[in-house]
Amino acid sequence: MIRTPIVVAFAVFALTAMGLPSLGCRRHVPQSAPKPSPPPPTTPKAPPRAPVKVIYPSAPGSFVKLVERARRGVVHLRGERPARGGPADWFAATAATPTTAVGSAQAQTMQKALGTGFIVDRRGLILTNAHVLADHKTIVVRFFDDREALAKLLGYDARIDVALLSVPPGKLGKAKPLRLGRSRGLRIGEWLLALGNPFGLHVSATAGVVSTLPRRDLPLAARGLWGYLQTDLRIHPGNSGGPVLGMLGEVVGLATATREETPGVGFVLPVDVVRRVLPMLEKEGKVTRAWIGIYIGKLDVERAKRIGLERPRGALVTDLVPQGPAARAGLRRGDVILSFGGKAISAASELPWLAAVTGIDKVVAIEVWRMGATRRFSLKTEAMPQ
Repeated sequence: MIRTPIVVAFAVFALTAMGLPSLGCRRHVPQSAPKPSPPPPTTPKAPPRAPVKVIYPSAPGSFVKLVERARRGVVHLRGERPARGGPADWFAATAATPTTAVGSAQAQTMQKALGTGFIVDRRGLILTNAHVLADHKTIVVRFFDDREALAKLLGYDARIDVALLSVPPGKLGKAKPLRLGRSRGLRIGEWLLALGNPFGLHVSATAGVVSTLPRRDLPLAARGLWGYLQTDLRIHPGNSGGPVLGMLGEVVGLATATREETPGVGFVLPVDVVRRVLPMLEKEGKVTRAWIGIYIGKLDVERAKRIGLERPRGALVTDLVPQGPAARAGLRRGDVILSFGGKAISAASELPWLAAVTGIDKVVAIEVWRMGATRRFSLKTEAMPQ
């Protein structure tokens, strides 16, 4: 019994050695290694792309967010009777929309449209152009959420073309004032956005750039002696009086006028001008201009060198009003006013504005270049003769 496993084991070994199949086992036949597959065809590399040329790297992709933030401060202004020369004139006598029947209540309301304004603080102060109001005594303000309120005219100035209205602060609701920025630092080529609400239906927006900085040689500006920003954004009777925004969302001017003979040229009243007269309009209801009694001209390079100035600057006194403030103070023809009230005069065109808004009966220090030396005078302003 003990030998049995050995015999069986030997038998198995013998059968295997003879090449016979053994108890269900198969002989292992080695297989050749698989041939490697051919490499995939190579794709030729694409040539490197040329860099994308960004023409306007600082141009906004969209003005949507800017409009959404500012629309709460824009208001529609409506009079008590149909307005001549108002936004409705752009839509013929009916001022009808595609869904507004001629003579309907909505069409009649649209014919009373005056233009646009905007809120400047939580006390309910609203700015617009003076020409927008014309001679209307009753002004209705329509806010962004369709609520309405009667406005009171606090003051206006036709020469500058600015007017100040007020509504009760409690009527503002969710309307938000717009922040007044600065126009002095604007540069040619900067983006501008004008907002309007011509019919109280929705806020409209037009965009453009600063084309020219404030000038004194425009017929429109000559009425008030104040320079305007020139822009290519579209200004029409609907958004006249509305805010013109810079890209920070601050008001840099009021959309004021356009020239019909040259479409695409609009004029914006700089907000720096508005800032100076706003306290006068609120307190006095008008802009009281001061007067110093001189005529001025531009100083050219040749004359500047001849009188000893290193460069042209200041305002050249070409004549004086007899017994006027400047004459009594001791100024003469040929003097060059270098500063007025502590503010340097870089160009002659700056002096009329500074003098006009100084105030009445104010003693002002003046620095003058005369005979190759600087001299100082004091004069007392007077009210500008009518």
